[in-house]
Amino acid sequence: MTGGRLGLVRTELLVVLPAWITARLLVAAAWVAVRLAGSGSGPRPVDRGLLAWDGDWYQSLVVHGYDGVAAEGVRFFPGFVLVGRLADAVLPGGPGVALVVLANLSAFMATMLLYRLVLLETGRRIMARRAVWALSLFPPAFVLVWAYGEGLFLALAIGVLLCARRERWLAVALLALAAGLVRPTGALLAVPVLGAVWRPTESSGRLPERIAAVAGGPVGVGIFVWWSSAHFGEAFMPLNVQRSLRGDPVNPVRRLVDGIGEVFGGEAMGDGLHIVAVAALLVLLVVLVRNWPLRYSAFAASCLVVALAADNLNSLERYALNGVPFVLAVATLASRRRLGPLVMAVSATTMPILAAMAWWGSYVP
Repeated sequence: MTGGRLGLVRTELLVVLPAWITARLLVAAAWVAVRLAGSGSGPRPVDRGLLAWDGDWYQSLVVHGYDGVAAEGVRFFPGFVLVGRLADAVLPGGPGVALVVLANLSAFMATMLLYRLVLLETGRRIMARRAVWALSLFPPAFVLVWAYGEGLFLALAIGVLLCARRERWLAVALLALAAGLVRPTGALLAVPVLGAVWRPTESSGRLPERIAAVAGGPVGVGIFVWWSSAHFGEAFMPLNVQRSLRGDPVNPVRRLVDGIGEVFGGEAMGDGLHIVAVAALLVLLVVLVRNWPLRYSAFAASCLVVALAADNLNSLERYALNGVPFVLAVATLASRRRLGPLVMAVSATTMPILAAMAWWGSYVP
């Protein structure tokens, strides 16, 4: 590694490490608060620590595989599971420790890649630093500390966006394929990649490479859907299992309208809270459209539409995190003198609150 390259990596580490550590301290504070508050009359997710909610599923899949868990487990795509097994083979402490370490290291890598992406797009180091903090403190980003696959997905997805910006189409294809094996949202990476491919330049690359880049995400998702459908003898099994939990697909606009009524009704503390989050995400989407290349807002919008196209809005905020350009909008708002401190203070407060609610069992991450 050359001196210049080493210096760049050292700069990135100095920018990313404080934000990464701060996020984990805030999540740890949320865990302590819930433990001190007591666990109530029965077990709560806090008893599982960083393996709460989906973390337990991933650990079971690492140990037993898809044939050794309930059919519901097939909704978890295999990328995080397979890399988790590799981590378990080289790390002490068992599969739970391996998954937590993998999730946190992946989140660290995702944050470093985001710094590079924003620096490449804007040429502004201060904006890149704000993006690092925006991702680390994004309210649903507490799952980047837990044994969830989001960190690995974000590292791959941001790698896709970065390589697409540099027009390295074969790398885009491979990273998007891997992202599609981690989360079904990987299929939506075709949206920003298509936007990048659509603007021809002298270095655009050959047509087959660009086609592979666009198809990478959908192919990755399709591979697991095909395998699981053939293995379990049910067509589109991962999608059908997810439908049984989140309800049948619905009109996103109609779901949003219905949700507004829920804000003022009996679901005010349930789906009503998700509608408040949607309102905030729509504001961020407007900021994206006005300040960033269209491919980023198109990707974020597609993630939001898919999340809204379900009767059950649980985990909507985490799905929005998969649409990582929302973080770019937060960084843009944070760059405004009057809004910056408020935006970051709200994020830094909301993230541990959501983590505490999830550990208490009143919020589905």
